Amino acid sequence: MHYHRCHFLAALSFSTLLLSIPQPLLAQRVKPAPAPGSDSATVAAGARYDANGFHRFFFGGKYRHLWRTPLRVPVLNLATYGGGLRGDKEGGGVQTKSLRLVAANGVEYVFRSVDKDNVELAPKFKGTIVERIAKDEVSSSNPGSALVAASLMEAVDILHVTPKLFVMPDDERLGEFREEYAGRLGLLEEFPSIPKDHAGFAGAAEIIDSEELLKLLNQGGDNRVDTRQLAAARLMDMFLNDWDRHPGQWKWARFEAAPGLWHPIPRDRDKAFIWYAGLIPRLARIAAPNLAAFSTTYPSIRGLTINSLDFDRRLLSGLEQPEWDSIATSLATRLTDSVIDQAMLALPREYQSVRPSLARTLKARRDILPLEADRFYRYLSDIVDLNGTDGPDRLRVDRIADDTVHVRLQGAEGAPYFDRHFVRSDTREIRVYLHGGNDQALVRGDVNASIPVRVIGGNGTNRLVDSSRVGGKIHPTRLYDQGETTGIRYGPDTMFSRRPWIEERGKLVSPTRDRESHLSPILGFAFDDDFGFVPRIGVNYYQYGFGHRPYARRIAMTGEYASRFGGWRVEMLVDQRKESSPLHFVVTARMSQLEIIRFHGFGNQTAGGDVGHFFDVGTHQWTLQPAVAWSLGPRSDLYFGPVAQYTTTDSTPNRFISNARPYGSGEFAEAGIKLALRYDVRDEPTHPRSGLLADLSTTYFPEMGDVGSAFGVVQGSTAAYLTFPLPLHPILAVRVGAKRVFGSFPYFEAAFLGGGTSVRNIAFERFAGDAAVNGTVELRVPLANFSFILPLDAGVFALADAGRVYQDRASPGGWHSAFGGGFWIGLLDPSTALSFAFTNGEERTGAFVKLGLNF
Repeated sequence: MHYHRCHFLAALSFSTLLLSIPQPLLAQRVKPAPAPGSDSATVAAGARYDANGFHRFFFGGKYRHLWRTPLRVPVLNLATYGGGLRGDKEGGGVQTKSLRLVAANGVEYVFRSVDKDNVELAPKFKGTIVERIAKDEVSSSNPGSALVAASLMEAVDILHVTPKLFVMPDDERLGEFREEYAGRLGLLEEFPSIPKDHAGFAGAAEIIDSEELLKLLNQGGDNRVDTRQLAAARLMDMFLNDWDRHPGQWKWARFEAAPGLWHPIPRDRDKAFIWYAGLIPRLARIAAPNLAAFSTTYPSIRGLTINSLDFDRRLLSGLEQPEWDSIATSLATRLTDSVIDQAMLALPREYQSVRPSLARTLKARRDILPLEADRFYRYLSDIVDLNGTDGPDRLRVDRIADDTVHVRLQGAEGAPYFDRHFVRSDTREIRVYLHGGNDQALVRGDVNASIPVRVIGGNGTNRLVDSSRVGGKIHPTRLYDQGETTGIRYGPDTMFSRRPWIEERGKLVSPTRDRESHLSPILGFAFDDDFGFVPRIGVNYYQYGFGHRPYARRIAMTGEYASRFGGWRVEMLVDQRKESSPLHFVVTARMSQLEIIRFHGFGNQTAGGDVGHFFDVGTHQWTLQPAVAWSLGPRSDLYFGPVAQYTTTDSTPNRFISNARPYGSGEFAEAGIKLALRYDVRDEPTHPRSGLLADLSTTYFPEMGDVGSAFGVVQGSTAAYLTFPLPLHPILAVRVGAKRVFGSFPYFEAAFLGGGTSVRNIAFERFAGDAAVNGTVELRVPLANFSFILPLDAGVFALADAGRVYQDRASPGGWHSAFGGGFWIGLLDPSTALSFAFTNGEERTGAFVKLGLNF
């Protein structure tokens, strides 16, 4: 049985509704484009976003009336503005098209399209309803937001750009960009830079981007960020509901008065006042918290920092709570009612109808801005990552009281570049990464309780000393990379999260999450002839911690129900990992009525056929398996531990099981010891194209409980995948399985054959013996990835199944086999496919339908 991923189920259930979304058109522009020297032009920001009430209910409509409203806008005079402008180069991110313009004096400007026809998605979503939704959701932005945001930033004295609204003329000065930009409605703003023959932006001596800033911060402690200004800018982002504040949205300015101090310049205010309304965005908000509403209360901090969290953690970790309170209070004081009302006048006069409601919302958010600052501070202060440099660093940690830890970082020479007190009520853990260079660390203090501290030395010769004592315990600080250390590497896109990358199977991979937790639903269903309709529901809970890969703890609970039997299966798994160790502990518990559903007796040639429920079996089985596990790789483990199982079999009259009364009928308790190996080196676990998966186990049940004499079970299955270097890239998938039971065993421990995991055209558990072998070969040929409402994947396959069971080394009747073929069509990839298989039959023939491919 195969289960859908929950988000694909949701996508399918809405597919008919989504057809109502209009096809995206080109961005709004004046046609024909105004000629050079024109005074003004009339254009709507995006008339294509107009929609009926039905569409608004499902996809929102807070700003759609603004997008369709015609505006009378000045035409940009390229001949005179800034002394004359000419087109230079094109830019822009995943949504906004932009054109860089250069003035005669070297000052640069950016013309950014108000409408976003540059929404970039993965290629598999091109031409699908997903692309249409993404482009339609541009209407969640306020087309005049950047104008208001600039006025508010001016009022609180934060460096910013000041955009102006223009229509681009059809002017030869645009050069090669004339056809693309002529007639467009856009925002023109100065690009923060230092021209050769003109004063720098805001009088700066140097301006750099975030990538250059990061390099300077990593080199040494001489370069620092004005953290109070940055905190104020980030609080303004939240005040404006602007969650899209990734590092690329910032420039950094240095002034002669303070040559080592960098001041933030926030840019690109397209997401200010963004409001994702409508039923579907509200539902999607559960998984994507950045799809927030712009209301009188703030959305979650997680949503507001979804694109900036590593950036925030790296650059704002030095601020203590009183500083946050001071900054937030200062902002709230400056953002007076009159300042907010005046900022509303920056909106085009045609948008005046929204000014009162927008002002009321901003005033309400201003009033609770100090509370939001406190939320932000606590979110960043829970587990703190501090970063040294690639030069020689000196770390001093003082446990100065039960509730306070003082941390100071400095270079080999000069003043400290980090100095802060942490309090235990706000901070659960401090992690200090010293990175490259010959570093020294000293941890001191004798207290009853304290914040846990980790010091990670990094490359270099590190002298890390912990002379502290906490609650009588000496050396409580966790120290890593003592002495001479080499070989620590970082990935190509570490940006502001500068944690060492990990080598797995010869490849350098990014570190996994190391804090917080994650809860995700498990939803799905299956359908086949044996079990009927089987819905499934459950939850996966993950906790993450330092040095735990892929997680610190996982708890999974699932329940499913088979309609044909009215039976249940409920499972729970707990996996507890140790820090920086392959050792972990796993407990699996299961209550099931679906493990044994049929029994025809022992042998490879037993009676069967369509005889109603005569061979059905009603069982309840409780299983508990604690194990010690050793991780052999990201998805490979060796398990060892006891297993306890209790099984009851009903005695319904006129059933084969009631007449035969095989060993194990009635109530049966057993306990044993199990050794298992799961070895998974497939390229992709959900739709592999290459690699190997092996599941092997051996279990020994001694004479105890209801076990009359000891017996053992050895079983395993292996699946291998190979993609041929041919057109269409066909995939050969081969699976073999075997089971052998030694000694006298209860009937439900038999080696069974039948069903989708062995030979699919005979019933599940159709044959039973003390041994069984089976094999399956499928040749899968992907035909096409195409778009029809949703991104679809289709292909064909040929199949061959074979298997047999043995009883006392006899296997009359020979091999049971099935041959045939089929096709699949699914969302994104074959793992979500609806597959149709056609086989010859021994007892069942015809077409078989299931979700997903066979294995």
